[in-house]
Amino acid sequence: MRFAFAAWALMFFAGSVATGQAAVVAPHRQHASFSQVSAERTSPDLGQWMARAVIAKHVHHAAAIGRFTRRVLARTSLLAQRLTRSALRFLGVPYVFGGTSSSGFDCSGYVQHVFAMAGIHLPRTADAQYYAGAHVRELRPGDLVFFQTYLPGPSHVGIYLGHGRFVHASSHGVMVSSLSEPYWENRYLGARNLIRR
Repeated sequence: MRFAFAAWALMFFAGSVATGQAAVVAPHRQHASFSQVSAERTSPDLGQWMARAVIAKHVHHAAAIGRFTRRVLARTSLLAQRLTRSALRFLGVPYVFGGTSSSGFDCSGYVQHVFAMAGIHLPRTADAQYYAGAHVRELRPGDLVFFQTYLPGPSHVGIYLGHGRFVHASSHGVMVSSLSEPYWENRYLGARNLIRR
């Protein structure tokens, strides 16, 4: 009986040591996993948020945070893709002042309609859309680009497609233009984001 008890105690002690070693090794594995995720990130803001979250949680669940981050980035990318695809469906639709439907759009009505198709509510006018968004330094597809045309301040808006091009409801109807065209370049006010951050 004593021998059986001693054997059991020895097994229990050995198991405790093994468990303790696993507890020491596991955070290092998690930390390595977090480093891999950090190296792959594409958004500095999101990366800073991840770093703070991981430190606050003492590096627990870093792999889960990494998966969550990748899903957020993928969702944003998919949302931008869906917006640009929807925007291009209306090429050639005529310009109608005050128009908000596929029978005719004005610039802000067009942008509002495209974003509504993705489940995002925007204000009705170009100036209200300008002030609703976050300032953008680096343009990405799905950002809104604003111009000062017939009125002081933001009076025209389009959806940035990438590679210096944007789609908008102009006086010639819904069309794709380049930011480097002299007319638009001279009237460009800036960009705003309503889907990121």
